[in-house]
Amino acid sequence: MVQQVKRFPMQAGFIIGLVSIVVMGCVAAPKATIPDHKPNEPVSSSNTTSRCSNCLTVDLASNGRQVLGSVPVESAMDRFEMIDPQGRIISYVAFTDTDIGALIFVDQKLYGTLSHHDAQAFYSCRGYASTPPNHWANEAAAWAASLLAHSKPATEVKLEFSGKSTVRSIMEVAESPFLKKLKSLFSMGSNPFSILSSLNTVRGDIEMNDQFDKAHKGLSVISPGMNESRLVEVMRPEDVSFNSGGMVMAYTSHLVEYFVTNGIVEVIQQPSFYYLSRTRATLFYAPNTQWSLCTPLHWMKALPETP
Repeated sequence: MVQQVKRFPMQAGFIIGLVSIVVMGCVAAPKATIPDHKPNEPVSSSNTTSRCSNCLTVDLASNGRQVLGSVPVESAMDRFEMIDPQGRIISYVAFTDTDIGALIFVDQKLYGTLSHHDAQAFYSCRGYASTPPNHWANEAAAWAASLLAHSKPATEVKLEFSGKSTVRSIMEVAESPFLKKLKSLFSMGSNPFSILSSLNTVRGDIEMNDQFDKAHKGLSVISPGMNESRLVEVMRPEDVSFNSGGMVMAYTSHLVEYFVTNGIVEVIQQPSFYYLSRTRATLFYAPNTQWSLCTPLHWMKALPETP
């Protein structure tokens, strides 16, 4: 894990914060404390624009944090930001409904892409590796190294968001008898955030509280490399898991978690794998997965290739 960590300045926004859940009969789409960028607004310093109202063009001049903040909530399957042993910030976002499976950034610059098959494998295997009492971030450096090595180099990518999820495991959860009574579920998409929004029956009351909004904004400025005391100053963790590799500080009401090693925030994960692995582990399930291959070195071989 990280021995000496490079300190990074605070940057408002990042992907965290994150999903506020509203359950008021008709469920509203969750919001995230991220930079306010719409999909059709340019996120590149080169002012690259798109003719498609639901498109986002990413190139080498784009800022990774702004890109992650520009992804519609219903299109983001998995996002994280971490600091590697070299002090680099590795940012990642996987999609539910685009031609590209995922984007990888190194120090906020576009690095490469993953296919949907590999993005699903990376998601499912890290979920498998996070089942109690473990967590994938115990080997964050190894997972990040294999991710970079397996990614396809890219200098420009155009994303077109359809607003429709294509993740099979999510659809299986949505079809469960318990959720059939939630008529509004399908109208807002079938991504993990929307499903969890429907399941959390106390979120509405908390969101109306000023304390929630204050914590929501405070968590958004936490970035990898900061001391855990900065995190606690914003809000004490709602759940904590100790293991040999570090400590998971989970904020279940915000669906975000921080993996801390030697007092330093090393990984920020959205949605919280700590929470999902204990409550909705079926979201990580994919048919015919070879779970024994769900390791930092072999995760890309765990899922069968689909025709």
